[in-house]
Amino acid sequence: MHTLDIFSSLSDYIQFYPLVAMVSLLLAGLNIPISEDLVIITGALLNQEVVQAQVEGARGMLIPSLLAIYAGVIISDFMSYYLGVLVRKGVFKVKFADSAFSPKNLERFHRHLDKHGSLTFIVCRFIPFGVRNTLFMTSGFLDLSLRRFALYDIPAALISTNALFFLVYSFGDEVKNPIRVAGIILFILLALTVVFLVIRFLMRNPLTSWGLPQAAIFPILPAAGMAALYVFCRHAFWIVPAEAVLFLIFFWMLSFFRNPPRKIVPDESILYSPADGKVTDISEVYDEELGPLLRISIFLSIFNVHLNRVPCSARVERITYKKGLFRDARDPDSSRVNESNTLLLTRLAEPKDSLLVRQISGAIARRIVCKVKEKDEIKQGALYGMIKFGSRTELYLPARNDGKCELTVKAGDTVHAGITPLVRYTNG
Repeated sequence: MHTLDIFSSLSDYIQFYPLVAMVSLLLAGLNIPISEDLVIITGALLNQEVVQAQVEGARGMLIPSLLAIYAGVIISDFMSYYLGVLVRKGVFKVKFADSAFSPKNLERFHRHLDKHGSLTFIVCRFIPFGVRNTLFMTSGFLDLSLRRFALYDIPAALISTNALFFLVYSFGDEVKNPIRVAGIILFILLALTVVFLVIRFLMRNPLTSWGLPQAAIFPILPAAGMAALYVFCRHAFWIVPAEAVLFLIFFWMLSFFRNPPRKIVPDESILYSPADGKVTDISEVYDEELGPLLRISIFLSIFNVHLNRVPCSARVERITYKKGLFRDARDPDSSRVNESNTLLLTRLAEPKDSLLVRQISGAIARRIVCKVKEKDEIKQGALYGMIKFGSRTELYLPARNDGKCELTVKAGDTVHAGITPLVRYTNG
């Protein structure tokens, strides 16, 4: 089949172009080697082709295509700028950065932008092969203010994008065939990149077996929905956002059951957080068996890792499961009325306090998993269960007034299971 026929058979590709362009440009902002120029040229030729072929509704795709390009280009530039900021703050290490950008070079860079900032950004935007991203990352690394960066970059981005798009849209007949092929390749590369990122995520964050069968079945539902939409509704105007939403749901369902590796540093003077999430409240409560207790409540959103870990090396004295309601887990009263599972633990190290760790279901959670048994002895930071979807985990310890126990978190803090200390025992 002739190249033109191959491309013409993909006439509905134009409806997917805004999404493809947006995602491609965002990936380019992360320094993934995707050509911004190729994305823009492909969009111009696609729109030109369908208009000339008098495809129904084709003219209506020009504005969405341009808006997707504008948004993708500008957000991509700011992502590159922020990567430079992260390098400056030491989040990412770049060996040559400190030597290449001395205080003298920093002063020279700012002095140049004071005089020629707008012109520099416009010129660099017309130069391919990584010059743009280098400028944007350098701006972030050398502490160019965000306001000045926006003032220089946004006009330059609009000028270069419109110039390239409408030049090709108006006079691109001579380069159609090779660029069409490049457009198809771009679409395939984008699909492969998404698959690669999902596989890479799963390699770094293996799924817990405790999530089965949900981890195997749930992601299939949005994937099937994406396939059904493409087969039966691919000409609908809302297909692109609908497919994007279903993909995000698919990825979230996979990520919910992730079990990221944690390096636990044993320290029996610490009570580590039993869950990932946010500390919602810290209060004193009274238990008929254990007396006055300090309760530290952690809310797990639907985006947190939902595996629970033991706060210290301990022996499981008792496991108590209670049926109940499914109120919002952020409500302190959910501790009393919601479905829950409570472990009564005895510390193996001194002081041999009795602790309670309570798993509480939330408005979405419907399944609590507990994989330990009574009389088990568990090492600090070991996994012992999970709560599927949004939930709450609470740690109870004796309310001490002897100065031997120091609280190390406060309400509103973000904590991570097996990593963040909640309480530290002292010799005071």
